[in-house]
Amino acid sequence: MDIRRLEAFRKVYELGSFSKAGQDLYLSQPTISAHVLSLEQELGTQLFDRLGRTILPTQAGEILYRHALQVFTELDNATAEIALLQERVAGELVIGGSTIPAAYILPSKLAAFTRQYPQVRLALTVGDSQEIIAAVAAGSLSLAVVGASSSDPDLVFTPLLEDELVVAAAPTMPGLASLAGGGRPSLSVDALQSWRWVLREHGSGTRKAFESALAEQGVDIRGLDLSIEARCQEAVVQCALHGLGLCVTSRLAVGSLLDSGALVAVDVPGLLMRRSFHVVRHGKRHVFPAMRFFLDYLLQHKGETHA
Repeated sequence: MDIRRLEAFRKVYELGSFSKAGQDLYLSQPTISAHVLSLEQELGTQLFDRLGRTILPTQAGEILYRHALQVFTELDNATAEIALLQERVAGELVIGGSTIPAAYILPSKLAAFTRQYPQVRLALTVGDSQEIIAAVAAGSLSLAVVGASSSDPDLVFTPLLEDELVVAAAPTMPGLASLAGGGRPSLSVDALQSWRWVLREHGSGTRKAFESALAEQGVDIRGLDLSIEARCQEAVVQCALHGLGLCVTSRLAVGSLLDSGALVAVDVPGLLMRRSFHVVRHGKRHVFPAMRFFLDYLLQHKGETHA
């Protein structure tokens, strides 16, 4: 039922005149008459008895007016609540994060944000970069932090933090000690295909960055000896810790393991693997206060892993 037609009906009912209703709504009398006629056709009944210059609501008109008042009351309440929302940071904010941001960037920022704005209810969805970007594009996520970008013209990507990817392995992995020569293990790009690998799935920002770095060196990722493919970063790291192969991971994710010696970084001269984490949002969606304040908070603390 068209709300404009319902509004025209309500004014005719209250003012007892099509012409007065038109004046009140800044519409012509024929437009008001057409709106009411359309409602009558839609409902299959007459809403007003036209008695010369006098109009009287029928029983159907009385019923419709009673319910129409409830509709407009609820709309007024919604308008008032939304206006209140503009004055305080409250409501629900559904955020997405690809694996690394969700585990190592967003938690501290979400905690700090909710301490400042406790009336905001947060929900965090985790997936690979491709899945999260698709969810933002579809409108099911307000915004997200991801390790990749896309060419979708409706999406706005803003750089948030630089990330370094490292090749890492368990120090006990067979053959690894022979690469060290008393120092850190080193492996040439040409030798990469001779080793077993633990990699993220297609759609992962980490895998895309690794694939691009390999391509720049003339190496096709499909030529690597894949030991296992995992859908989460923690699984990749755990598989590497158990000697299943070399892995590529964010330094953010394995910094403590590298420091403790549980994993060792493997130098690959010429293989440059840096990528940016981005905040992504839909450029055509309305930015409500909670979303705007959180976006501002992220950008105020860009470049920081803890804030």
